[in-house]
Amino acid sequence: MLTFLRTAATEHQQSIVMVTHDPRAAAYADRVVFLADGRVVDELLEPTADGVLEEMRKLGG
Repeated sequence: MLTFLRTAATEHQQSIVMVTHDPRAAAYADRVVFLADGRVVDELLEPTADGVLEEMRKLGG
């Protein structure tokens, strides 16, 4: 499913919003936005699973 969403976003120029706590799933995105208490607190462009996990650890997730 994640590969399908990645392909749809790339090939069909679609925007997809996905909410997840899974760093591996988030790594499929072009951009990951981190929220805390309903506010944007950080973002990663071209994320990796390790990068997302590290940011989650910093935020206490």
